[in-house]
Amino acid sequence: MMEKPIKSNIKIEHLIETSNYFYQNLLGYKPEQTSLQQVPKNQWSEFTNTRGLNPNSSGIYLPRNQTAVIQQNNPLSLFHEYFGHGLYCEKSQNGQALVNLEKKLLEEERQEFSSKKFTLEDIQKFRAGSQAFQGLDEFRKENLAQYETFAIWTEYLLSEKHNLKEKFGKKYDSFSREEKEAIDSVINFSESYGNLATFYASGLARKTTPKRIESLLEDIYKDKLKDVEFALIYGSKKDFSDIDVFMVGKTPQESHSDWLDVKYKSHKEFNNGLKNFDVRTCNPLMTGEFIFGDKNYFEKSKQKVLTQLITEKAIKHNLKWFHRMQRLKDKNSKDNFLTNKFGDYSQTYLGNALALRKGIKLFAKEDLLSYSQSEKLTQLKGGTENNAIRKYDRNVSAESF
Repeated sequence: MMEKPIKSNIKIEHLIETSNYFYQNLLGYKPEQTSLQQVPKNQWSEFTNTRGLNPNSSGIYLPRNQTAVIQQNNPLSLFHEYFGHGLYCEKSQNGQALVNLEKKLLEEERQEFSSKKFTLEDIQKFRAGSQAFQGLDEFRKENLAQYETFAIWTEYLLSEKHNLKEKFGKKYDSFSREEKEAIDSVINFSESYGNLATFYASGLARKTTPKRIESLLEDIYKDKLKDVEFALIYGSKKDFSDIDVFMVGKTPQESHSDWLDVKYKSHKEFNNGLKNFDVRTCNPLMTGEFIFGDKNYFEKSKQKVLTQLITEKAIKHNLKWFHRMQRLKDKNSKDNFLTNKFGDYSQTYLGNALALRKGIKLFAKEDLLSYSQSEKLTQLKGGTENNAIRKYDRNVSAESF
């Protein structure tokens, strides 16, 4: 009698092992904080009823202790709860926020009931008056659609990987029209732009490496990458920052979203940017990491920037863009994202112009911002460069933009 469960458990373990391998290769991580609990099917009703859970479900994810509870030997439930909700709660900002809210409520409940017996009804009454629960409940409602859609897409994705499409198909047939539309939208996106793009667009952490970003660009741009001379990844490269990519090629086609920002320069634009020490050309070129393309062309371009002379034209170019970015910042004052974006650019252009005026070549965004700020302080104290800076500023301001 014991042989069948053992044999089935090996199957679940195999699904976990192969799925972990898939995630590690694709994303650079796999579920690590999530634990798995399997409940025999004949005990599921009792298990859910005693905990106030839905007995009609085949699994549940408990964010407060990051546990995926599934009916024993149910692969779709494993995909949904352990890999879908588990990975979302571990590796997305919204998921992490959900876990923190659940843990906050759990701590309050422990303090309330630590010294006395209580029932499920007692907990429900306590929650009715709990601000922590109300905040959690509001957060759940706001994020439920994305939370569930991601988990269902995970079922679809892993079902395909493990030849369980027919099983998923039967479940899909039971969905409402709205649920089908939501999951179809994600599936269509993944088929158009690839799985990696779908994970990133869903808010999961971006562990960027040149190889991973090359794969991402291949999925998005497909055969258009043949026109690219070289591609770089630059910027902060933080888990939840947008991915900054710089490309040079024949037919510029940029891409901008809340998780991917691709700047694509033509050869003419690129060479003009080099000559003028343009921030949006030299910053990625000099600080970026090579992804693919003509490495010799890439290295020669860097060397050109390091050896070429600083000209008056280059200084004016950066001051001109400082003014342009300032105007864009003012024009978008009601949009915090754009205000910050154009504000940063304006200050880096200003810092670059001031540094070039002194014969200094700076390329990192942090250095340019710091230099801009330090020069402002110098001017406020009556620095010797004050009149020269004003002179350039007047000359540039008088030009038509």
